[in-house]
Amino acid sequence: MKPLLALALLLVTGVSQAQSRPQLTAGQAAAHTTAAYLGDWQPAALADLAPAAPDFVVKPGESVQAAIDQVPANGTRRWVIQIQPGTYRGPVCIKDKAPLALIGSALDAAAVVLVDNRFSGKPKGEDEAAHPCWPELGKATIGTSGSTSMLVASDDVQLISLTIANDAMDGVRRGEVYPPGVGESGGAQAVALTLMGDRIQLEGVRLLGHQDTLYAKRRAPDAPARQLIRHSLIAGDVDFIFGNAVLVIEHSTLLTRAHRRTPGHGGIILAPSTAPDVSQGFLVTHSRLVGEPGIAPGATAIGRAWDAGVKAGTWQAGSSPNGIAVVRDSEIGAHVGPWSTSTSRRPFDAATNRLSEYNNRP
Repeated sequence: MKPLLALALLLVTGVSQAQSRPQLTAGQAAAHTTAAYLGDWQPAALADLAPAAPDFVVKPGESVQAAIDQVPANGTRRWVIQIQPGTYRGPVCIKDKAPLALIGSALDAAAVVLVDNRFSGKPKGEDEAAHPCWPELGKATIGTSGSTSMLVASDDVQLISLTIANDAMDGVRRGEVYPPGVGESGGAQAVALTLMGDRIQLEGVRLLGHQDTLYAKRRAPDAPARQLIRHSLIAGDVDFIFGNAVLVIEHSTLLTRAHRRTPGHGGIILAPSTAPDVSQGFLVTHSRLVGEPGIAPGATAIGRAWDAGVKAGTWQAGSSPNGIAVVRDSEIGAHVGPWSTSTSRRPFDAATNRLSEYNNRP
């Protein structure tokens, strides 16, 4: 390649990268901090087993759901459920409960695993509930929302030192075929954890899935939904952190997984669906975005706007969702490339999209 041509290509590439990975100014970044996103919420101290005995202790072979069901619907004090090391399989529903904490093993979050094997395209009877928290009656499959291993539809919940997983696609990752009617193009969504509440804290957790690992959402379009995740691991491959909540992830690891999709494809990390009149969405700060071996450099989109409910080509500025995501003060691996085309197929445009970065490093 001739030197002048190489220089020209380098310059064009630099301009293209700047346009597809827009950077905030310091003044703009000041509006995207943990304190700004949490507002008047001062997160409570995390529940600690040392000062007092837990309200319930769940042992291997027992039901986590049975303990949750005994927590009252009202009250100001925090109820504490200790889960002893082991694997607990089955859907979990926390709905309209008093302030609650689920605590696993302080020594190793991998010692306590809450897991189920559920995916969007999984068949069900039309009169069969997809999930204890999400019926999806009248439908022949459980759907994305019904696929979740755990759903938290309650405020003031703490999840501490445990693992929440959906292992529905683990077999595909090992080289097995997809279930009938399911593939990379649809039906493989398998949520590990859904958060539908305000003032929710996760500390030292591991969220493991593939497509749609963490669903951070509002219970209603105008319902408050501040959710804080610290010192945790979130692993997946496509849109694995998605929703319309105000979500802060700090001092954590976002791991892009390999081997489920076409070799070399890295997927998409963030998929916010923020309402157009809302100014806060997803904030990732002081964290690491890393990829497993086997993902090609630049193959993983840092994110895309999830234009929820919008058909291809029908997105409208000011009325359709316009996701907000800011990744700042973080370490970004070589597997990460630009922001991507939205779910309704509108190309990424820094003038209309609300997806940006600040002060990141390789």
